[in-house]
Amino acid sequence: MKGLRVLAVAVLLIFAQRAEAQSYRLQYEAQVLGVVPIGRASYEVSTSGGRYLARATVRTTGVAQLFDQTQISAAAAGALRAAGPAWSTYNLSHGYARKFRRIDMQRTREGVSAVVAPRFGDMGSPPATPAQQNASHDPLTAIFALGRQIGAAGACNGRVNVFDGRAHYRLSASGGTRGAFHGGGYNGPAIRCSLNYSPIAGYTNGEERRAAPPRADAWFALPADRGFGALLQLNVSTPVGPARLDLRGYEKT
Repeated sequence: MKGLRVLAVAVLLIFAQRAEAQSYRLQYEAQVLGVVPIGRASYEVSTSGGRYLARATVRTTGVAQLFDQTQISAAAAGALRAAGPAWSTYNLSHGYARKFRRIDMQRTREGVSAVVAPRFGDMGSPPATPAQQNASHDPLTAIFALGRQIGAAGACNGRVNVFDGRAHYRLSASGGTRGAFHGGGYNGPAIRCSLNYSPIAGYTNGEERRAAPPRADAWFALPADRGFGALLQLNVSTPVGPARLDLRGYEKT
């Protein structure tokens, strides 16, 4: 009986730890050619009581503002289940080139509903189907889900489908080289993955080839508790040269 009581206490402690509120606050800076700053971004995700909330901002800086004054703010929320995060709301405000667009999406048992203002000229060829939309994460939840998959596995085994209101694509991690990462407030074990981008639907006239590089090199944190593996660094090739997203601030509470 004593052994059963010890086991019961251990199980309760495990679930209590999983139910604890946690939050991650991450700050990034983007550079091209290794020296020219082009943007800053932030990503924050918090969990509590079986729910999660994710927020993000993106804005161009430096020389990039001469060509594209982009400002983005977004938020997503949903339930945190054993199988992973399940989003229910996603909101994005996107200002760019003296234009503005807002996307509000909701996901229920009946499917995904979206209000886009102004509306897209078309939804791609082919457009994302209702089934594809419902089986996908929103962009912010996708970052959280992918990081959780990599952190839990301790390997580059993550894969998520994403729907952003128009485009439907897949992000997957493969390969894997373990090492230590030092920078931006994070000092600890990490893993270097090949991050692959695969367009599926919602693109028109070659947009899928311009939307994102098909492959990137990315570092993810490997937390001791097998929790969320935060993105630490991202390296991609662009038409104007190599670009890099660097961690500038890491806070876990």
